[in-house]
Amino acid sequence: MRGHMNVFRLTGDLCHLASIAILILTIHLRKSAEGISLLTQMLYSLVFLTRYTDIFSPDASAYITIFKWTYILTSFYIIYVMLRVFKRSREEEKEWRVAAGVLGISFVLAPVCWGLKEVIWTRTVRGDWVTQIPWTFSIILESLAVLPQISLLRYTAIPTAITSYYLLALGVYRALYIPNWIVRYNDPTDDYSEPWAVVFGVLQTILYIEFAWIYWRRQRVKLRDNGAILDGEDFISGGLILRWIGKIGGKSGERSTGGGWRGRGAGGADGISVSADEEADLVGGEFGDSDEEDEDEGLESESGSEGAVVR
Repeated sequence: MRGHMNVFRLTGDLCHLASIAILILTIHLRKSAEGISLLTQMLYSLVFLTRYTDIFSPDASAYITIFKWTYILTSFYIIYVMLRVFKRSREEEKEWRVAAGVLGISFVLAPVCWGLKEVIWTRTVRGDWVTQIPWTFSIILESLAVLPQISLLRYTAIPTAITSYYLLALGVYRALYIPNWIVRYNDPTDDYSEPWAVVFGVLQTILYIEFAWIYWRRQRVKLRDNGAILDGEDFISGGLILRWIGKIGGKSGERSTGGGWRGRGAGGADGISVSADEEADLVGGEFGDSDEEDEDEGLESESGSEGAVVR
């Protein structure tokens, strides 16, 4: 670990661990895993399994070994509680296609990227391809694994186990790895040479920013004059990733996962903003207003009938 550890990597690793702890704690406190993508969590498990093929190596430091085992075991634990303990949102065909595409892209690019690095960057072909290709696969897969989560969050109109603290810890973890790479690259005692880790790490950081932006926008629901529904097409228009995901599969109206955003009434020309977590109260208010309107219409009908008899 000499020459490999710096404050950016240490802080990034701790933030990554914190994000996992926050997610598990939130699921247990809410007693629900709704809004969390099972497919994304399964992809993360595959990331750890293919990256840490050297987990039993006697040369690894205690720090690295503990973190590797923690990532693997917690990823399997999250999958377990989602499948066996708490209720969860169920992905539909679109998320499965996105996950399959992510796996396919990672599988195809892994040997290609490894070969290019060996020939162009290091200018030598080493014999450790058995571990290096899976490692490259894990780097690519981790950068894209959040896509099913982004797709699911778009259709989930109920409170979710995703919190701003989770997103903050996840984002800081990924962002801190960028200066970590810079420090390691300029360290003469470190033979770090992983260009693809930098390329796909930057891509992953961009996707996490998009993920956070989608979460923020989801928390502010725009109420409309014509019934206060924010449809899927309006939500897609906000980000590049949502535009791409929106083209995979059917229209949002054909989905059953999540549903539409519903409000209680008109919000004026520009509408008003409310928290998405208030949806249940708003829906209840919508039904209550509807009942009152029906009663008013009934009274008006009776009054009209009586007036006709008098005349």
